[in-house]
Amino acid sequence: MADDNLFYRNIFASILDGMIVVSGERKMIQVNPAAEEMFQQSRESFLHKSCLELFADSSEIENKIGDTLAGGASFHDIECRGIRKSGTVTFPLSLSISPFMNEDNEVQGAVLHTRDKSFILDLEETARQSDQISSLGILSLGMAHEIKNPLVAISGSAQLLRKRLPEEHHEFLDVVIKEADRINRMMDRMLDFARPVDPKKQSINIHQLIEEILVLEKKSGRIQFIQNYDPSLPPIEGNEDRLKQVFLNLIRNAVEAMPEGGIIQIVTRIHSNYTVKTLQNLVSKQGIVVEIIDSGIGINEATMKNLFTPFHTTKSKGSGLGLPISLKIVEDHRGKIKVISKPNQGTTVQVFLPVG
Repeated sequence: MADDNLFYRNIFASILDGMIVVSGERKMIQVNPAAEEMFQQSRESFLHKSCLELFADSSEIENKIGDTLAGGASFHDIECRGIRKSGTVTFPLSLSISPFMNEDNEVQGAVLHTRDKSFILDLEETARQSDQISSLGILSLGMAHEIKNPLVAISGSAQLLRKRLPEEHHEFLDVVIKEADRINRMMDRMLDFARPVDPKKQSINIHQLIEEILVLEKKSGRIQFIQNYDPSLPPIEGNEDRLKQVFLNLIRNAVEAMPEGGIIQIVTRIHSNYTVKTLQNLVSKQGIVVEIIDSGIGINEATMKNLFTPFHTTKSKGSGLGLPISLKIVEDHRGKIKVISKPNQGTTVQVFLPVG
């Protein structure tokens, strides 16, 4: 019998998802190591406390646990938010509730099966962004020939007419030439999605790269920049010009989010939770993260869903290609971009890059 108990305890401890056993009074009486790690609490801090302390939407969870304890009902894949030990950080959670029966087949408590969905949601968002970029790359190749060639003819003809017509007509032809050039530049930017990244990579000091960008941005005077760099950061391998394009775009977006001025923090650090494997090197590489944090107007939920959608922009003179191109460049460097924002609470843009 003792061997059986040890056997079942080992199984309980080996489950990768969080398992929490709750008494009839909704007190936690047993947890496995996965639940300790998920909620960032020790086993002792769980025991004999209300299980409702673990969930942000506790009223709905309380009702469902009540149904389980009263009638043995089971619930699968409830979407909710868990609370870390600090009480301030929540995370997406999938919760299943099932009755815990005694030897007489009576409901003695409930078993909560918890699964952290943060990583899964990040993967889904990354896949969605990549699909958008890939679709635009295919579209760009098809449109380039059909648009750029006639555009050259229009611009060339307008320039010839300008030379032959009286000066009073030059104003209208200048508009044609200017707009043709603007469309041509947009087409070149669209082709960036289809072109492979420049193979000329080099060792890059990310702090030096960012400082070269800030030299120009600091001249405006209305923005205060705070740099919090990790001096132990190793160099990365990348294309310097393309990465400058990424960080210049992100920093300017942060500046534009604060029309009345404000503070932009730039933080660099090692990020051990994001590693990269390749076919050439199956050993995970450590990564760095650069965070650009502004105190601006923030981004609403509808705009957040379309941040990396090509041509979607909230700026009156924006092309809607800045962020998609930045994402494509970062992905070409085997990295990713993550944006965290709420209206009137500022925005944090995280750029993850593998160490060279």
